[in-house]
Amino acid sequence: TRWSKHSRLSNNEDEKFLGEDKEWLIGYAKELESTQHHDYYIFGHRHLPYDVELNSNSRILNLGEWINYHTYAVWDGETLRLEKWASKS
Repeated sequence: TRWSKHSRLSNNEDEKFLGEDKEWLIGYAKELESTQHHDYYIFGHRHLPYDVELNSNSRILNLGEWINYHTYAVWDGETLRLEKWASKS
């Protein structure tokens, strides 16, 4: 909604990457990975899109949000990746 976008834009703290050691979703995924392997950890909680390698066989993707970043995930049958929608206007 308009209010939601305005609120996020006026408070950019939500949109700054804090570093791998301070992003709690990355820490959470690393903790899970230490007990059970998953190729991908996919989240959408943070509004900031990122794709971080946890180890040589595992990655965490945060989808971001549509309003400011226009990002989404694509699975091609082998690899998951973040892409950005490009407007034709």
